[in-house]
Amino acid sequence: MISNEPSLNPLPSLRYSYLMRIFYFLLITFVSLIITVVTMSSIIRGGHTTALVRIATVVQDVALFILPAIITAVIVSPLPARLLCIDRKPSASITILAFVALMCSIPAMNMIVEWNENITLPQSLEALEEWMRKSEETARAQVEILLGGASVADLIINILVVGVLAGFSEEIFFRGAMQRLLSSGSINYHAAIWLTAFLFSAFHIQFFGFFPRLLLGAFFGYLLYWSGSILLPALMHAINNSIVVYSMWQSNISPEVNDTDINSWGSDSIIIVMSSILLTSVAIYLLKNINKTRNGVTR
Repeated sequence: MISNEPSLNPLPSLRYSYLMRIFYFLLITFVSLIITVVTMSSIIRGGHTTALVRIATVVQDVALFILPAIITAVIVSPLPARLLCIDRKPSASITILAFVALMCSIPAMNMIVEWNENITLPQSLEALEEWMRKSEETARAQVEILLGGASVADLIINILVVGVLAGFSEEIFFRGAMQRLLSSGSINYHAAIWLTAFLFSAFHIQFFGFFPRLLLGAFFGYLLYWSGSILLPALMHAINNSIVVYSMWQSNISPEVNDTDINSWGSDSIIIVMSSILLTSVAIYLLKNINKTRNGVTR
């Protein structure tokens, strides 16, 4: 076995050297990126309609995230499902605690989102900041097109595409493949989790949402490590995305309640934010220790 991870979440036997495994992963991802860009460009050539953007998003999730992860796992391991952690289910207790931690973190995350959105760069970097804000506006406009529509059918489709499929595809790529491969060498698993979270956030190319997405990525990474199942971070990712989907759908049908939606709730109250941090910390502590108890690990 080639792994520096403790027994909480061991890696299967792996082929090739550490650098060669990373090389294959990067090569397959690069080829998939080219194919995805060409395919998506062909799809949205007909216009940036909600239907076409949804189709392009599905193509991206499958071609850029799911397939490279699976192909790499098959190449580098005789047990690809174990490498990607798709052969195990999380326990009910750890799933409930993960959900509690995610829900409790909402006010604190809303505060971090607000802080990140209001960051300003030095005047010498004014041109860079202007470019980043324009990129942010472009990304936001694409999301609004993707999540367009005010019918119940639109809500269900958006939850399936942006919640379920995006949650699973990004987790199997970033946590199942990237994080696991990074931790298969001499890198400490904490470093692998945070490096993957950094790359996960950077991939979205949204600087003014970078830090909350970094924290979410690290949370998902630790969920994989503690549970040994990609299904747990994928489920929490899907729930997080679905909350955003529902909030935007609600604002489409009732614009007057947009200022009090869940994406801003609690961020203006220091008491609620501090309570959020405390409760989230307790839930994460229990997550970590319930997993150690279940696996008989005392360190």
